Formats: sequence, C-alpha cells, structure tokens
Amino acid sequence: MKKRNTSYSRRDFLKSLAGAGAIGALGSAGQLAFIKHAVANAPAFSDYKALVCIFLYGGNDSFNMFVPTATHGAYAAVRGTLGVSNTDLDLPTIAGGTDLNNGNLSIGALNPYNVDQTQATAYIKGIYPLSGSNSVDLGVNGVMPELAQLITDSKANIVANVGTLVNPVTRSEILAKSADLPLFLFAHNHQQRALQTGQADNLNDVGWAGRIADNWSGINNNSTLGLNLSYAGNDRMLIGNDTTPLVLKPSTPPVYSGMKLAQNNVHDDRRALFKALAEIQGSGPNVNFGASNTFHTADPFMDLYSRMQIKSMDTFDALYNTWINNPASYTSTGSYGEPLFSVPSSNDLGFTDSIKGSLINQLSAVANMIDLTANNLGDLTGFNRQIFFVQLGGFDTHSSQSNTHPLLLRELSLALWKFQKALEEKGHANKVTTFTMSDFGRTVSNNGSGTDHAWGAHHIVMGGDGLGSAGNLDGGRMLGSLPDLSLGGTDDYSGKGRIIPTLAQDQLNASLCNWFGVDTTLMPNIFPNLVNFQTGGSIDSAYLNLFA
Repeated sequence: MKKRNTSYSRRDFLKSLAGAGAIGALGSAGQLAFIKHAVANAPAFSDYKALVCIFLYGGNDSFNMFVPTATHGAYAAVRGTLGVSNTDLDLPTIAGGTDLNNGNLSIGALNPYNVDQTQATAYIKGIYPLSGSNSVDLGVNGVMPELAQLITDSKANIVANVGTLVNPVTRSEILAKSADLPLFLFAHNHQQRALQTGQADNLNDVGWAGRIADNWSGINNNSTLGLNLSYAGNDRMLIGNDTTPLVLKPSTPPVYSGMKLAQNNVHDDRRALFKALAEIQGSGPNVNFGASNTFHTADPFMDLYSRMQIKSMDTFDALYNTWINNPASYTSTGSYGEPLFSVPSSNDLGFTDSIKGSLINQLSAVANMIDLTANNLGDLTGFNRQIFFVQLGGFDTHSSQSNTHPLLLRELSLALWKFQKALEEKGHANKVTTFTMSDFGRTVSNNGSGTDHAWGAHHIVMGGDGLGSAGNLDGGRMLGSLPDLSLGGTDDYSGKGRIIPTLAQDQLNASLCNWFGVDTTLMPNIFPNLVNFQTGGSIDSAYLNLFA
C-alpha cells in the first residue's frame, strides 16, 4: 500500500466524521475533533453503580402527577376542568400483596382508574394517597398505579418543587427585580441546556455528566465505551470537553457490515484491510499488511480519524458479540402479567389510544446493558460506573392535555415498574439509581384545555430494594416542601401559577453524584452554583438526604 502524507483540512475531516455512520455513534464530531488529555484519573472503585436519567421533554405537568391532598380544595379551584379528583382509588389486595406486586393488575374496564375506557376520564378520576407513606400529603395520579406501589414499597421518592436556580429566590426578590434568575427562563431549549450543563447561568458549557467523565480518565478499565451512554441521541448532558458519550439505539448493537469478528475468511481479510487503512499492521487468511503496505500519515486530523475508526470497530465488536451471546430473559412479568418489557395494548390499559412504548424499549436496553457490564460478561469487563440517558417526549401540553398527558404518565409508570423489576430479578436494584428531569413545570392555572410553561416541579428518584439499608435509597418519602399553589400566592412567580422552586436541580443531581462516587472536592467543578445552596460550612450541606 502506498504511503501518503497529504494535506487534509479540518473542514474535510469534520465532513468525513459527519458521514462516518457507525463512527458518528461514538459521539459528537465537533467534540471528537478537539480531544485533549484528560486531567485526572478515575477513582479506584471496587463496586458497580449506575445513574439513569429519564428526561421528560416538553415540561411535565407534575402537579397532575402528584396531587395535593391536604390542600386539595385550593388546587382544584385553580386547576378547573383539569383538576384530578381527591377520590381514593385504592389498589385491591390479594394474598401475598397487592395485585401489582403479583403481576395481576386488572385489564380493560377493570383497571382501577377506569371510568369509560378512555384516558381523558381516567386522568382525573382519582388518586392513590400516600398519606400512609411517611405522611406524604400527596396522591399519585390514578393512571400511575405502578409508581404509587413503588413509593409505597419504599423503592422511590418524590423530590418536591425542584427547578433550575442560580441562587435561592423569593417572590419579593422577583417583584423587586433583584433576583438572580436562570437565563431564558420558561424557554424549552434554554432550560434543557441549563439542566444538562448543571449551570442555570451558563448554557454554553459541556454537560455535567461529561465533566465527570473528563475527570475520571480511564474509567471502566479504559473501555472504549467510556462512562456515558445514551439511548436518546447525543444530548449535551453526557458530552465533556475531553470525552464523548456512546450513542446507541435500543436494539441489538450495530456491527460493521461484512466485517463481523471471527465470521469467516472474507470478513477477516476485510478487517485486516480496514485496519491497514487506519495505520495498523496485520493480516488475514489471504492478505498481509506489513510496514511497507500499511497507510501512514503525519496529518493530525487524519491520524485522529484513523484512531476513531479503530475505536469504533473495537467498541462495536465488544458490544455486539456480548449482547447476542447473552440474550436478556426474565421470569418477572409486567403489571398485567405480560412479558416484562412488552408494551401493553390500549385494550389492556383501558384507553382509547395506545402508548408508544419508546421509554419501555429504551429502559429494556439499559437493563440489559447493566446486567452485561455489572456482571463482567463477554468482552464487557472491568466496569464499575456508568451513566445512562433515556427520554420520553411530548410533555408540552398547551392543549388537549386530558388526552395526551395520561398516555405519557401511564407509560412512565409502566416503564419505571418494568425497569425496577428487571433490576431486582438480576440482583442490581441496589446498584442503580434512576431519576427524572424535565424542561420545567407547568402553570397551576388552566388555559382552557392545557397548561403553559412554568418553573418548579416535582420529580422522581427510584432505586434500591426497599429496605433502606446503609448506602441505598431511603425510599417511600417526600423530600423538600410542597408549595403554595394559589394564584398570586407566596410561591407564584407571576399570578398565573408559575411556581418558584425551593430546591435546585443541581442539589438533587449533586446528591445523586455523591452516591455515585463523585468526591466533594470535585463538586464545584461539576455544579458551579451548588455553593449558593450551602446551609453549613461545607458544600455537602447542599445535598439532599436521599440515601440511608
């Protein structure tokens, strides 16, 4: 093969990366073009832990997901026709536990939330009160029986009135125009960036999970998979200055066409040629690429591109072979007795329309990946920390909320339940913490058939085995305080029911990262504004008490 040392422009390099297919799945071309030396080595972890972020795109109306019980009258007066009834729907019990814990939730018209087998009427029929669960004055929307059961079983917590914040903010400061507010408050794309950069006053930085990866060079035994993995696109949260996430679809991992490892002689020859083009000497059954016929270049862009090609092949080899040789299987079933990660039909749900099932499919892939890496199966060895990103979209419910929102809440509830059951069956429940984020909350007021962009919202943290043993989620609780939902009240930004958050999303995320193993000394780099929420002399006084 002829040696070449050609001029290769940065523009040509980026164009080639953008069209590189499988290579592009390894991360952002823009990030790959500026890889630097990492600044620190990963801690020497001896255990396995994973964080799983479920991003609810569009701004989830959490005030209809978790409904106030003690102050329901004030809530109902503002919500109008979208208000959820304070009726206790109850989950009937059978020997050995609730119907849900036995995979036997009644189907169709027998669902506990059913009225007339439409999601619009089910949405506002009633709640599952949590007053018996550490005296939480909230009820879970009737279309989410699985979530109610998870909280009752101490496997999930509610974090109340969370939002993007630079500093703690009061209504009086807002009215006096002296508040230090997040940039472009109430705008979808900007608030998504604020959540993912971990800085409500800096939307142009890399992601907070990306900064963790930057600081943990060599994590997971220097695996090409790295720390961060997304089944929902190349979102900013996972992108660092020096690192990029692995981006996959929730299906069998990809493999280079015609070059499967140990497939046959033709594949082996093609692999040898592919590597020779990336400056690696080698041979196949019918070809030999020595020093004289292996490509060489002094151009840094071409060299980087070659290294990314080989990284891509190595990554997909490891993933594909381990995945297909260790197929996921579960004896646990879903709420209706269905195979665990199958998507129930609209008939089973007692709805007019079907749920999409995209979140269920993504979490199925995450559960399988966790089982492979936590157990060091196949080529996926030496893993001790991973951050996963999945998403469910459609929460921008300005109109037709009673038809669209219950479908989303139903899928979220089912997906959480299925994921938790999978982790429990495989023995990973205490190794994984799952949490939700969303653009922002929605107005308490009703605009006619929906709600509008707002600020504070309630979120979910799930994990553990329900026993609350040391180091694991102390579940079944609400953290934070419930806001005043009255229009023009002490927690209303504008008189429309845009609730001012009392906890920063950075506080919640930092608490999760502390459990994950991020050292307190690193927190100011990961969440620069966290110091503004200290209540004591150390930054850890800003953490939430999520874990036992």
